[in-house]
Amino acid sequence: MLNLLAVADLSNKTLQFILLIVLIVMIVLLAVLGIVFIVALRKRAPVIKVVMAPPAADSLPEPEEEDDPEEEQAATETVEEETPIVESAPAPASEEEIKETEDDPEYVTEGKDSVRYDRSHTAKLIQLKDESKEWYGQIKNELLSYERVKSRISWKRETFRIGRSAVARLIVRGKTLCLLLAVEPSGFAGTKYAVEDVSASAATADTPSLYRIKGNRRAKYAKELIDAVMKELAVRKAPDFEPQDYYMAYEGTMGLMEKGLVKRVVTNSSRTFEIREVTEKGSASSADDDVAANTDTEA
Repeated sequence: MLNLLAVADLSNKTLQFILLIVLIVMIVLLAVLGIVFIVALRKRAPVIKVVMAPPAADSLPEPEEEDDPEEEQAATETVEEETPIVESAPAPASEEEIKETEDDPEYVTEGKDSVRYDRSHTAKLIQLKDESKEWYGQIKNELLSYERVKSRISWKRETFRIGRSAVARLIVRGKTLCLLLAVEPSGFAGTKYAVEDVSASAATADTPSLYRIKGNRRAKYAKELIDAVMKELAVRKAPDFEPQDYYMAYEGTMGLMEKGLVKRVVTNSSRTFEIREVTEKGSASSADDDVAANTDTEA
């Protein structure tokens, strides 16, 4: 009887051990399948939908690229000690204003000049880091390696066209090189390409997919995106294309200003304030109040 109970107990333990092993194997298999599914989803080909729209006329100027808030904040400074270089001198004060200021010592004018450096696309490229300049050359050569693709550099950006239609653009936001493509951003959802939707801006409505190039891997992905767009447009590589060196040595802002690649914009923010006497209680009192107070004291 004892032998039978021992055999039954051993059988139960063996069965439990086998079930535990099966359970662990199933959990591992599910985890592996989940990882494979996620990797396959991220590596799926993007759904390319071209949205190229030619301008109404060849003479139509390109819309101005909106300034990046971070870049504009970094380029704006308050001038206190140095004398600003003002392109257009402010209008001289009228005789009435001068007379009013001299006769009324209760008013004072204070203010500071605000300086903003408006950098062209070329100036931004010149002042990029060397690694970003290398990525710029790679991507520009990739775009120009396709048949019928032409480039044009404006003040704010560089546009690549096939005929009259914009295929891609290169811009610099802050210190980051960015690629704009004429495809729907929704086609890249769930893929490894972290594309931003900039279709809300009129300046980038025809190239609504923005891709920031921050490393060698993203530079490689940018070329993959270009290749996908060109395949969708049935544009082939030019057989006789030869890559060019687009590296530009760094230059300071003052040197770029002399070349006309940077504009210095000075704005005056002067304001006129009224001087009032403050009583011990913290309220402002006018000259008439002082006279009335003196009259009451004499009475």
